[in-house]
Amino acid sequence: MAWVFLVTFGLLCVAGLLVLVRLILGRTTLDRIVAVDVFVTMIIAGTCVSMGWLQDGSNIALLAAFALLAFIGSVSAARLVEKKEPYR
Repeated sequence: MAWVFLVTFGLLCVAGLLVLVRLILGRTTLDRIVAVDVFVTMIIAGTCVSMGWLQDGSNIALLAAFALLAFIGSVSAARLVEKKEPYR
């Protein structure tokens, strides 16, 4: 069963590197906002996988609060960018 956690961590690390590349090379502000949101989601997913591996569920409330703050931040940033950029 440990190999499942290791494969999951490996895939999350590869995806994290790809998201960081998108964050750096993003053409628009919205690309960067989405990349940050995906990166935060992947950090939360990695923490959930580690909690499953260690069989310790003590950080679930913290992860839920962090996910909610990340969602609110992404929505707020998207609304600010929407007001500044003209419609295409």
